[in-house]
Amino acid sequence: VAGVGFGLMSDAFSVINLLADALGPSTVGIHKDSQLYFLTSAFMTMVLIFLHTFWGILFFHGCEHQCWWEITAVVIMHLAVSRSTFHSPLYMGSLMPSYLLMATAATWACLLSGGSAQNLHCFLLCKS
Repeated sequence: VAGVGFGLMSDAFSVINLLADALGPSTVGIHKDSQLYFLTSAFMTMVLIFLHTFWGILFFHGCEHQCWWEITAVVIMHLAVSRSTFHSPLYMGSLMPSYLLMATAATWACLLSGGSAQNLHCFLLCKS
């Protein structure tokens, strides 16, 4: 719950900044900027909400079991995603690594929460 709340609140501020850019005196895309600014920002906002949720699971599991390498991994993943958004001048360049990291964090969080391939298979086939 803490991860979802933090993800939603941080991305609410991100959306406010996007809306301010949309209303602002200039138009996005002038001076050879990406025409996909708003679309990629929406996808980046979505991946950050999911990542904060999974990071919350991993971080608190690491705190509860005193697995310091899990806590360190969460901090490193957070810095990697943040760096990829600053490093890439193209907005699309940070989406693919972020989504790959999200899939990794989701799998890891699912396994730590007691999930398995058999549980996932039963869930998808609506079996009990």
